[in-house]
Amino acid sequence: MSGSPVAHGGLRPGLRRLSGGLIAYGLIGLVLAVIALGALVWANSRLEAVQARASASVDEIATALERTSVALEDASTTAGSFTGTIDRTVEGVTAAADTITSVRSRLEALEGALRAVSILGATPLGSAADAVGGIATSLEGLDTRLTAIADSLQGNRAALAANATSLARVADSTSAMAARLRSGVVEDSLGDVQAVMTVLCFLLTAWTAVPAVGALIVGVWLRRELTPGV
Repeated sequence: MSGSPVAHGGLRPGLRRLSGGLIAYGLIGLVLAVIALGALVWANSRLEAVQARASASVDEIATALERTSVALEDASTTAGSFTGTIDRTVEGVTAAADTITSVRSRLEALEGALRAVSILGATPLGSAADAVGGIATSLEGLDTRLTAIADSLQGNRAALAANATSLARVADSTSAMAARLRSGVVEDSLGDVQAVMTVLCFLLTAWTAVPAVGALIVGVWLRRELTPGV
C-alpha cells in the first residue's frame, strides 16, 4: 500500500483529515442513533401507559353511558305509561263536567217546580226551592273549569308523549355509544398510533446509524491505510 497514490505527496494530510472527519461523523452518528433508540423505547413505554389509562377511562365512560341509557329508558317507559293515566284522568274529568252540567240543569228544573207549588196563594216549598237554587248556583262554572282542566291535561299528555319518544331516542344513542366504546375502537386507534411512531422512530434510527457505521468503517480503513508501515 506504500506505493499507492493515496500514500504520496500532499494527499496524505488531506486524507488524514478526511479519515478523522469520517470517524468523528461516524461516532456522532452512532451516539445519535443510540439516543434515538432510547427515545423509541421511552416513547413506546409512554404510549403503553397512555393506552392503559385510556382503556380504564374508556371502560368507566362506557359504564356511565350504559347506566345513563338504562335511566333514560326507564324515564321513557314511565313517561309512556303516564300518558295512559292522563288519558283516563281526562276521561274522568270530562265525564264529571258533563255530570255537573246535567245535575245543575236538573236542580234548576227542581227549583222551578218547587216554587210552582202554591196552596191558597202560599208557597210552602219556597225555602226548599231556595236551597236547591243555592246548590245550582254553587255548581255554576264548575263544569267549565273542569273542561279547561281536561284540555290542559290533554295538552300535557301530548308533550309527555313527545318527551317519552325523545328520551327513548337519546337512550338508544347512548347505548350505541357505550357499545362502540366497549368494542375497543379507542384502544385500536392508540395501537395504530403506537405502531406508526415505532416504525418512524426505527427508520430515523436506521437513517442515522447506517451512514454513521459506513463513515466510521471508511474512516478507520483510511486511517489504517495512511499509517506508516501498514
